[in-house]
Amino acid sequence: MPPRLTAISDHDFADDDLRSWDLDGAEYLRCSFVGADLSRIATVRTTFTECDFAGADLTGSRHRASAFRNCRFERTLLWNTEFDGCSLVGSTVRDCRVRPWTLTDCDLTLASFGGIDMRGSRLTGCRFRETNLVDARLAECDLTGCDLRGVRSSGLSLDGADLRSANVDPAVWSTANVRGARIDPGHAFEFAAAHGLVMVGE
Repeated sequence: MPPRLTAISDHDFADDDLRSWDLDGAEYLRCSFVGADLSRIATVRTTFTECDFAGADLTGSRHRASAFRNCRFERTLLWNTEFDGCSLVGSTVRDCRVRPWTLTDCDLTLASFGGIDMRGSRLTGCRFRETNLVDARLAECDLTGCDLRGVRSSGLSLDGADLRSANVDPAVWSTANVRGARIDPGHAFEFAAAHGLVMVGE
């Protein structure tokens, strides 16, 4: 077993095989994991700040109470991964394979998922505050209990998504595709208002 690292900065792990590393509780600052093999790893209370995961393989990995702050995921393999109680604040996820993946109670504030295909994923209880979801595909996703206030939603697909108990920004109703989405009665009033409709009682 390689030695445990508790804090490290500006280190190059590019193309390394890190599947056997003990990452729990460690802190990484401005490290490069470009092309690294992180498949099936598990992290608990691990912090990555301004790290680069471009081209890395995180297939089947599990992350609990870990933070990926202002990190870069580009052409990264993230399919079949699970993030529980994690933070991806300010991170960019671009041209990545993510289906299927599971995000539970995660903070995605100011993150960018523009154009990402997340169809059918479970994204419950997540905070998408001020998140870039332009042209993202979230059709058939479970978004129950999510906070979607302030999201950039031009071209966003929410067709067939479950939005029950979600806090949805009013702009979503007029800029995103929501055909077949499951909503609460309150959402119906918001949708009507966003499209200039007037609810009239009998």
